[in-house]
Amino acid sequence: MPVTRILHWNIHSWRDDAGVPNVDTVAALVEETDPDVVSLVEVDEPWPRPTRLAGLAERLGYTWLFPPTVHYGDEAGPRGGYGNALLVRAPILALQQWQLRWPPRLYDGTESSEARTIVLAKLDPGVWVGSTHLPSRSEPARSAALARLLALTGELDAPWLICGDFNTSPAGWIPVDGSVQVRPWPPEPSYPTRSPAKPIDYVLASPSLPLTAAVLGRAGSDHLPLLVELAGTGPTG
Repeated sequence: MPVTRILHWNIHSWRDDAGVPNVDTVAALVEETDPDVVSLVEVDEPWPRPTRLAGLAERLGYTWLFPPTVHYGDEAGPRGGYGNALLVRAPILALQQWQLRWPPRLYDGTESSEARTIVLAKLDPGVWVGSTHLPSRSEPARSAALARLLALTGELDAPWLICGDFNTSPAGWIPVDGSVQVRPWPPEPSYPTRSPAKPIDYVLASPSLPLTAAVLGRAGSDHLPLLVELAGTGPTG
């Protein structure tokens, strides 16, 4: 079962930009676009069972993957987890989570204390698909995470693509040596939803993957969603 379509969305902790729950809106777009993989960031779920994510997966026929980037709670224990998730239909050959940023203290609700990760699934017939979300306020923290991300992708043993809210335009940091491709290109604004001005949601991929991507004009979060289309999952020669 080849992976041919990926939907990515920053779902704003399951709320739209007015604070209204958006689980049904997310489900409707997944049903409409019928992706093989769904990349979701800012997923916020109770501990230990991701009720909204699991419900969405069961409702739409996906397997859900959610290793939280951070756990939050108090001295009594964790209350929830927050981070990146994947919904997949293809057989899963491997799963890993990479730490891209580790802050100097435990998470206390502030961005400066928030770890950053990427979740990656290797899917049959052999392509890595990932989801990530990088810091918005600290340029040094974001730059360090981006450098670590690029270094780690060089170690993958198959073609790869990573969807994310990178919180910076690709024009400022993507290598010019052709080792990484970005789609959509030219970048398309995806944030904020009501007046998109910042091209910060996009997909990175190994140069061997023939793909296109477009930002969708669909409300339902504080970011617009991204739809990625692959012509194939193997090297082009």
